[in-house]
Amino acid sequence: MRKALIAAFAVALLLLILPGCLPKLPKDLQAAIEIVKGILPGEIPQDSEYICSFFSTKLTSGSKIDLENPGSIVDGGLDGTPSMDNTITVSEPSYLFLLDLDPGSFFAHPVKAIVVGESGQERIISGKWLPRVDEVVPDELKLPIPPKERLVDWNAVLKEPSGVLKNPVIDKIIPDWGEGEAIIVVQGLLPSESLYADSIQTYTQFLNLALAYRDAMPEGMVEVQGILGEGSANILTSINSYALQKEIVTVYIIAHGDTDAVRLGGVWHFAWQFSTVFNSYPLTEFNLLLGSCHAGSFINDMNTLANVRTVLAACREKEGASRDMDERFSLVSPYDFLTDFNSSDVGSEWTSSIVEGAVSILNNPVQFTLVKADSVIHNVPVISMLLNKAHLAALGNWAPYYSENLDLSNRIKKSVPEKYSSWE
Repeated sequence: MRKALIAAFAVALLLLILPGCLPKLPKDLQAAIEIVKGILPGEIPQDSEYICSFFSTKLTSGSKIDLENPGSIVDGGLDGTPSMDNTITVSEPSYLFLLDLDPGSFFAHPVKAIVVGESGQERIISGKWLPRVDEVVPDELKLPIPPKERLVDWNAVLKEPSGVLKNPVIDKIIPDWGEGEAIIVVQGLLPSESLYADSIQTYTQFLNLALAYRDAMPEGMVEVQGILGEGSANILTSINSYALQKEIVTVYIIAHGDTDAVRLGGVWHFAWQFSTVFNSYPLTEFNLLLGSCHAGSFINDMNTLANVRTVLAACREKEGASRDMDERFSLVSPYDFLTDFNSSDVGSEWTSSIVEGAVSILNNPVQFTLVKADSVIHNVPVISMLLNKAHLAALGNWAPYYSENLDLSNRIKKSVPEKYSSWE
């Protein structure tokens, strides 16, 4: 049933987007495509989204194919030695195919590189990062949705999301608490990395929320710092600096990540490093929001610390975090075609839903009064309780105020945002 729905949608979409016949492909490439189509059913997990495309430049003998970030993350450290099983040395003119098994997600997420030679021999590398050709990821393989002329097969919706970056305005807040706050907003991708533009939009979306919150508070009570690209490699220095000055520090990060790790400014940072810094300032209370893939893996490193109040993660430990999406098929029966409830948003699905939930709560006197009352009851910072409620609002789980799930990646059962709050 799902395949029939997707096929019908794909045909309709192609009729709209194809202005004419696609360019005729070389015969050897056509033959390679047929080989790949034949092996795809055995390479795609059940109920998985996928997009398979080819690299338009023919590989020459001697080229080496491996995956970006070939080392594995083990026990909070990086093993930078790639396995020889994950390297292909091309021995004949060949074509490279990318099978993306979680299209639209940040990295790390499952992918396969398929190399097909002129002789018809195929070889496959499985991993979690994009393929490299002679140690460089080709720019065309970084696109989340390949152009139609490079597509081989797919079941994902091939439509770029649309939306407008929002500049929220928050009603003036008259706080009945006196703690000084810092909000650090971090964008960890470099311009050369896949989904950089999406990450910038996501970062800006949350930064605008932080600035609006600062402007709604009395002057000087909240400081906001935005850190981009290479500068994000110094995030621990920023946290140390603010923890010496402020009673409450909230850190938001959008980046590529793996289990217990995020890559910021090209440098891997591990969950234990954040935990160590937080633990060094017992008089400062911390909140952490992590929008990377495998973000949920950080929770076990944070939930034992006495001064960590709220941790929000875009997804569970073994899941990917999605860029913005407006339309998707559900990944479970009956495989419905779903539309995002806040399709006018930009940035990652999770972040935009959290931002919308927080702004809505702050601008509703009844809801914000409840947030403040609960923060007093549980003796935690108001912003920690606000983030807790924003998580519930984003997923439509705060009755009777919110019932619509704004996170389409969660509605289609692609990922499950996670929450830890010290008082629960």
